[in-house]
Amino acid sequence: MSSYHSWLGRVLLLAYWAPLAAQPQLVIEASGVTRRGDSLLVVDDSAIGAYFRVPVPPKSGMLMPLNRQGTQRMNLVNAVAVDLEGIDSLADGRIAFLSERMRSLIGRSGIIVEYEGDLSEFAKRGLEGVAVRPLAGAVSRIAIVWEGGYPDYPSVPALLRGPLGRKSMPARVVIHDLQPRERGKRLRLRDALQTVELDLPVMPGVEPDAQRFRVPDLVWYLWPGSEQPEWGFLMLMSSQNSVEKPHYMHHWLQRFNMSGKRIGDPLDLAEFLPPKVSAANWEGLSWFEPGKSVVMVHEGERDLPPNAFVLELPASWRFGGATASGNSR
Repeated sequence: MSSYHSWLGRVLLLAYWAPLAAQPQLVIEASGVTRRGDSLLVVDDSAIGAYFRVPVPPKSGMLMPLNRQGTQRMNLVNAVAVDLEGIDSLADGRIAFLSERMRSLIGRSGIIVEYEGDLSEFAKRGLEGVAVRPLAGAVSRIAIVWEGGYPDYPSVPALLRGPLGRKSMPARVVIHDLQPRERGKRLRLRDALQTVELDLPVMPGVEPDAQRFRVPDLVWYLWPGSEQPEWGFLMLMSSQNSVEKPHYMHHWLQRFNMSGKRIGDPLDLAEFLPPKVSAANWEGLSWFEPGKSVVMVHEGERDLPPNAFVLELPASWRFGGATASGNSR
């Protein structure tokens, strides 16, 4: 969950949405997205035990309200489906939901994977994104991201505010496989295929005044033009500082190889998004057309209901710069 709203701002936001909240289809805090056929599946970290099915937008480059005709609230009979931050489809066809509070990947019938305590939420920073790559035999190769960035200062325990309160934390990706229909798995970090600390860009300046990045979501990225399949990640990154009234500055897409190293230049979303949403809290990322276009969703604010946006990745960016040679798995 993001700290984009102060406590008072969140109260005002909920007060604004309260008259509408009785509408069962309402999306408020869109936090994750995936495409499934002709629909976008969206999770909202304020919607307990539910996700949303939204008709896909007609074309790229368009801003599409998530609360529109055809949006459906899909209820989950699952008591642990809380604080959902990510969503994707497993190779065996199941829909998987990432719960930050439960540090778990959840299905319709309960916990699919529970991750060990090192991935617990701290001061509203925790597990934010999940990406699935299908392997042979309906095996799922799963990547989850612990977002990093500045902790939400008011949520830091008082005894830790001195040493940790305004210090940026690293982001990391944990990769593991899941067998078809497997559930109730407990994953220790030492048993993961790979745990990668991300080489996030460090903006000029000294903490806590300097901008630092967190990673709200990710997708698997197949490097174009490689003779052999080379995989890495495409990450959604957002920056802020940690002063009394934080300033949220950058929203970038960045490619990483399997070692967590940045590859090529970032894509600044401000160049592509409509001005009214360029500073919104973009939380969810998924492929719209794999390798060519992505779909993103953002949280709603008092005067800005949540939207989806489909971005065609520029060919010059996809094929330009360095490759990820030697880092495939």
